[in-house]
Amino acid sequence: MLGRDRRFKRAHCHFNMTRSMDIKPQMIVNQIGLLAKKIAKILIYGFIALVLLYIAFKAWEYKAESDQLEAVKESQTQQSEKFASVSQYVATYSPLVVGSSSLTFVQRSGNEPLFKYLLGASYQNFISALENGASLIYVGSQILGSGCSKLGCAASQAAFVIDPSQGRIYAALIEGGKTSYFGLTEGQAVPPAFEKWATTPAVEGAK
Repeated sequence: MLGRDRRFKRAHCHFNMTRSMDIKPQMIVNQIGLLAKKIAKILIYGFIALVLLYIAFKAWEYKAESDQLEAVKESQTQQSEKFASVSQYVATYSPLVVGSSSLTFVQRSGNEPLFKYLLGASYQNFISALENGASLIYVGSQILGSGCSKLGCAASQAAFVIDPSQGRIYAALIEGGKTSYFGLTEGQAVPPAFEKWATTPAVEGAK
């Protein structure tokens, strides 16, 4: 009887050990599974946070670009309005200076900023092409100023037209046989005074 009890106890003990060994791997697997779920959640939340951060950054970037474009547009509008105002003023008194030098007229302190805005990057080439300048003359109701480069009219020529009735000023530059106009709106016809200038041989050496 005692021997049978001992055998039973040994068998029971062996069973418990075996069961305990089976439970431990299962617990490890469960813990690994829980850890994997936690890591997956962290990664998902991290990904969502990155997406939201990216969206916020793009929204800020768009707003910054939009504000910058708006500021540039506002600045251009102000410059355009100032140009129109100065053009009106210059066109109003220009009949009083007919007969004076075209180059001198452009380089007057009150007129130079106007022509610089009108011509932009071409201003210096325009001045060079106007160095041997003719006198301001009337062409119909418009006033024409013109001139040639010191190297000769074949090198480059420049001209500008003032329309007192409209308060507008236009410019033209011939370089390498190509004529560029400044101040004309899209589809606007070339002022008649320019047509006379383009068809009339320039007088080299005129002042």
